[in-house]
Amino acid sequence: MKKIFFGLMTLSIASIFMACEPAATGNANNKTANTAANSGNTAPAANPAAVEADIKKLVTETAAALAKNDANALDKMYADTYELVNLDGSVQNKADRLASIKSGDTKFDTFAYDETTVRTNPEGTGAVVITRATATGMNKGTKIDGAPVRVTQVWAKMKDGWRQVSGHATTITAIAGDKMKDDKMKSDKMNSDAMKPAANK
Repeated sequence: MKKIFFGLMTLSIASIFMACEPAATGNANNKTANTAANSGNTAPAANPAAVEADIKKLVTETAAALAKNDANALDKMYADTYELVNLDGSVQNKADRLASIKSGDTKFDTFAYDETTVRTNPEGTGAVVITRATATGMNKGTKIDGAPVRVTQVWAKMKDGWRQVSGHATTITAIAGDKMKDDKMKSDKMNSDAMKPAANK
């Protein structure tokens, strides 16, 4: 009787271990699969300096395309969802912006950016640019006289490369302009003083 009892107990314990073993193996396999999946989702850290260099190059290329009124080049730089907020507060989408340039309604004689700063997201897939634009030409019958304009741009890295998705132009006010003039006058005076002979100082 004792032999039968111990035999049944041994079989019961063995069956419990056998039933648990696949589950344990399954859990181990799940952990391995989850670890592999999670490691596959972890993108390598972006190099901010490289992203900044790429974006600054694109900003320069955008200015060159605007200076040439090259709508075809701009078509490749602007995302399909691109929108621009103009100085007068009007909003142009990509089609409107390109049509205005193609028709000559917006026509630049010169166009340049300077004072460009770039901030990128940690993944290296997006960037915000703040720059200063100076341009001459005509826009909707109004002369563009070269007065500096502060521009904010948003860039996104898409499947086919970096695209500008948004732009916003803001007039640099007289206060900022006066400060720039004052800084230039101080700089010119310092340079002039430095050039004077020692006897005249």
